[in-house]
Amino acid sequence: MAISTEKADTGLDYLKILTTSHVLRSRYIPVSQLEPLIERRLVTLPSESRNERLSYLSWVKLGLGAEYSDLQASIHCLRTLPQMLKKTKSSGVAVLHNNSLIAWQDPEKSKNGYGLVFDLGTSTIVGKLINLSNGSEASVDSCLNGQRWHGSDVISRLNYVKQNPTGGLRTLHNLLVDDLNNITSHLLEATGLKADDVLIAVAAGNTTMQHFLLNLSPDGIAEAPFSPIVTDGLIVNAADVGLRLNPAALLYIMPAKSGYIGGDLISFVLNSGVSEQEDEIILGLDLGTNGEIFLGNGKRLLTCSAAAGPALEGARISSGMIARAGALEGVRIEQGQLHYRVIGNIKPKGLCGSGLVDLVAVLLHCGVIDPEGSIRPTRKAEYQNLNSRVIKRSYCYDFLVATEEESFHGRPIYLTQKDVRELQLAKGAIAAGVHTLMDELGIGLEDIKHVYLAGALGNYIDPISTLRIGLLPGINVELIKSLGNAASLGASMVLLSRKHWQMAKDVVNFMEHVELSYRHDFNQYFVQHMGFPEKNIW
Repeated sequence: MAISTEKADTGLDYLKILTTSHVLRSRYIPVSQLEPLIERRLVTLPSESRNERLSYLSWVKLGLGAEYSDLQASIHCLRTLPQMLKKTKSSGVAVLHNNSLIAWQDPEKSKNGYGLVFDLGTSTIVGKLINLSNGSEASVDSCLNGQRWHGSDVISRLNYVKQNPTGGLRTLHNLLVDDLNNITSHLLEATGLKADDVLIAVAAGNTTMQHFLLNLSPDGIAEAPFSPIVTDGLIVNAADVGLRLNPAALLYIMPAKSGYIGGDLISFVLNSGVSEQEDEIILGLDLGTNGEIFLGNGKRLLTCSAAAGPALEGARISSGMIARAGALEGVRIEQGQLHYRVIGNIKPKGLCGSGLVDLVAVLLHCGVIDPEGSIRPTRKAEYQNLNSRVIKRSYCYDFLVATEEESFHGRPIYLTQKDVRELQLAKGAIAAGVHTLMDELGIGLEDIKHVYLAGALGNYIDPISTLRIGLLPGINVELIKSLGNAASLGASMVLLSRKHWQMAKDVVNFMEHVELSYRHDFNQYFVQHMGFPEKNIW
């Protein structure tokens, strides 16, 4: 069996190129009309009014017009206003937020305003620098979440805070803010901007990550009734959370629905357009450690959170890793041979989430994994050559993905029986969550007209593989579409449109949260969906 590391020019549309950010770089911002959270107005103040003993702020009000007669100003802006008016010779850019002047800028130095968007992922942090004048992405960067040293998932980090009551929260807050500041520094360096040029940012993450950013105790999220301190969308001074931007910069925190339905899912809902759809029913899946699901349309919209575990992100897998250089990300079979796609076109180091799903799907097709999830030698004649890779270890069979010579580190890579069980738990929880929402809404599979996938896994997973393993049992593959990094895209919509900020808050009030832990039907569906479908689909 040959292992192939295919390059991006093979014409396969699911191949990814390893860049500074191995996260979807969107080509557009889906906002029909730009109306950024901050407004920039070029103003020339009337020179004849300067001798009327007006205050500096009153002079700015006069230049802006009668509708700004009750204009307020941030304290930082007031401290620098006399110097900036003198420097710009009374002709500059008034940066306005709602009814407040937050900065006076040199029009030559700052022709285009810029804002930041942060996706606070449990595994990966993504930052984007957005041009407010046209909605384009000026730069994108990402990094591994520094909190991972204190737990690969949210539950582990909640336990860390509980076990370290005097400094655990502060530690996780500082690690997150350091990541955001480092990303910001890279974004600004790539575009030749300074921190002082950025006056607005939007952050979206699960409810726990947003609490960590705000340095708020997440203890209430850790146990029933899973109550966070706040779910409202917040507007805070960026400096108050430790972000190194303009001292007057504002940070918007996306609203959440509950302890486990966070701002990232609200961003996904915005990006999907589901709340604006009156007729067709849409299913949305944010595939990760905490599988977040929504189902419905603008008439009724349900949501739930299924504790899928970290297997779909490559964690708690014997040779698991996140999607970076060396991760085996996809598998296909041709003429009885398995062919692997590896990020970075190097020998494999391990399996990321999409590679795990693909590999299990292909081995199910070949008969190496049976419907109960057991690894065993295949009886299918055309795939008998794979049996040399089915190795008995510790009283059960494992599948040898790469030998010592075939792997990057010179160590064998296995798909173990335990790995398959972890995937069964994850996909069983998500499939059960979907069916529970369907029952609550009173619909069947035939009523679902669109299926949107989001998250790092949702961006790259092969829809056919999701069907083969039973993650989306019975769904028409043609209905499935990836929306990519929906959290950052939804946050970008908010950054660029005050209307979408209001929509985000309205969605939270409109959505109905279904708590799965109290549902007997969820547990029944979970057991039912633990196995794999018997029927091959290709």
